Amino acid sequence: MAFVYREFDQTALDFQYNNQAQVADPKRYLDWYAPASTRARASFDRITNLAYGPLPDERLDIFAPPDARPDDRRPVVLFVHGGAWRQLDLYGSGFAAETFTARGALYVPLGFSSMPAAGTLDEMIAQVRTAVAWTWHNIGAHGGDRDRIYVVGHSSGAHLAAMTVVTDWPRMFGLPASVIAAAALVSGMYDLEPVRLSYRNEMLKLDRAAELRNSPCRNLPSQGPDLLIAYGSLETTEFKRQGQSFAELWQRCYGNCRELEISNQNHYELIETLTDPTSTLTTAVIDRFEI
Repeated sequence: MAFVYREFDQTALDFQYNNQAQVADPKRYLDWYAPASTRARASFDRITNLAYGPLPDERLDIFAPPDARPDDRRPVVLFVHGGAWRQLDLYGSGFAAETFTARGALYVPLGFSSMPAAGTLDEMIAQVRTAVAWTWHNIGAHGGDRDRIYVVGHSSGAHLAAMTVVTDWPRMFGLPASVIAAAALVSGMYDLEPVRLSYRNEMLKLDRAAELRNSPCRNLPSQGPDLLIAYGSLETTEFKRQGQSFAELWQRCYGNCRELEISNQNHYELIETLTDPTSTLTTAVIDRFEI
């Protein structure tokens, strides 16, 4: 047997990173986002499709509590959707709006290009970083507090969110190092070496340099915000290891990471629990963000 990565041959490694193969009906999970977000959108006055860049996908929405005013200074929760870097979109990212607006926060899902249209993973990361920078500059006009910007990312969105967390904001954008106050990374990938070696690289087309450049664990910042790194107990060995390893690294470097394995949740189910204000994930996120 030829090992490709750790104890995995090619077939086993591909299986570890194929979340759809882990569940009986993956379509049920992927189809959940749009109707759940439609219900959320129907309950709010919101600002939609605000442009943070020139491309059609470079848009975001702002969900605000009913009593919000432009001169408020409310916490801001940015959401970065998953979908294996190739699926889902801004429209389907509104599902958790009520959870956070009920806590007095603005909920801001981000839109960005997906593969293969994005061209490279670098471009997707650049877009999400630009959206965060736009938020820092502009959210005050919408009642948000730019000193309390929090980020939640799921799956490939957790990878993208992690890349915003490790961004050198002063060098790249001329912004304070503390642009992101805290982040919750759910079921993500933080070391792209096994991703590059898996079937996923047929789409991502990462070489070794791109893998290193775009792996959060290889690009740690001089200072790091508080992190929550969560994953489900029913996820694959590799997805759990990714979370465990990055949490251990972050805690060792900065001393401000909470790792959370949530029982009886698979890769898809876990993020759905963000619609339940009493769920283990929601409670942990709200506690980490202090909202």
